[in-house]
Amino acid sequence: MAKDGRIDTLRGFACLLLVLYHVVGSDPSNGLRVDGGPVRWLNDGLAYVRMPLFTVLSGLVYGLRPFEGDSARFLGGKARRLVVPMLVVGTLFALLQASVPNTNSAIQDWRLLHIEPLGHFWFVESLFWVFVLVWALERLRAIDSPRGFAATCLLAAGVYLTVRGPHWFGIEGAIYLLPYFLAGLAVSRFSLWARLTDGRARGLLLVAAAVAVFQIGMPEPNHDRRTVWILLAGLSLCGLCLSVGFGLRAPPAWLQRVGRGSYAIYLFHVFFTAAARIATTEAGLAWLPLQIATGLALGIAGPMLIERWASRERWLRLLLLGQSTGRSQRAVLDASPQA
Repeated sequence: MAKDGRIDTLRGFACLLLVLYHVVGSDPSNGLRVDGGPVRWLNDGLAYVRMPLFTVLSGLVYGLRPFEGDSARFLGGKARRLVVPMLVVGTLFALLQASVPNTNSAIQDWRLLHIEPLGHFWFVESLFWVFVLVWALERLRAIDSPRGFAATCLLAAGVYLTVRGPHWFGIEGAIYLLPYFLAGLAVSRFSLWARLTDGRARGLLLVAAAVAVFQIGMPEPNHDRRTVWILLAGLSLCGLCLSVGFGLRAPPAWLQRVGRGSYAIYLFHVFFTAAARIATTEAGLAWLPLQIATGLALGIAGPMLIERWASRERWLRLLLLGQSTGRSQRAVLDASPQA
């Protein structure tokens, strides 16, 4: 399953959702400043699947290559892969925001840079803490058996619903991500691939998603993402995505290619979506469909070019992509970008 392109296809789909989000903007005050209509509705509604799907895929891929007993290697590898690019690329992002005209926001207090999560880099910071917690659970053998795993999932859901946690260092985000990560891990750890593609399972997921979305009250977005219905919507919609993705007989090659560059796209897409927005606006090409298409194209292609360029130099591989300095160029190009 890991080698037939379906996971990369799902990653590629998640990347499209993410880049679209930053092209359009999280609200009418940023991005393309879309105030209403179907584009705004779609962008807001996809909040219930966008980051949950990234997280489910992270858990799924971790389950294919789990912790095997070497704590220093595991934790050091996650710090290199996640924390180093967060610090380097995130700081570069903050500096550009502060110096380039017409950007959406700027750092208010530089003393809190990365202590308070920066922009979309919150996910990378929070995911690191999720891996630390999963490492601890693996050491305790708390998630080896279905019973222990189910108990851990229930506890994670309970914390998700009741505990906010500090915003600093991405702890709040880690609490939000954990149930989704465990859901993805369950798929690979307990070999649930075939069950997800079963017609009855797909039907149940569809019903659960429909009920949850109805209860949420779409199309109006719900900014409180710590509710039972939003958790159910996220899990069921992610389950549907996996069901469809795993059921593909011939995954699109272009989407697989996008998926293989997913980590670079996550890190760097905002540089290119902002550049596309500024360039089209300054050129007088402020036609929404053109701006969306341009932002999507540059937000996908630009980071993939950066990945190819950075992979040729070992220190750039480390600082920009979090990859080992000892790996060959071919190994880097062939490696999975999932953290």
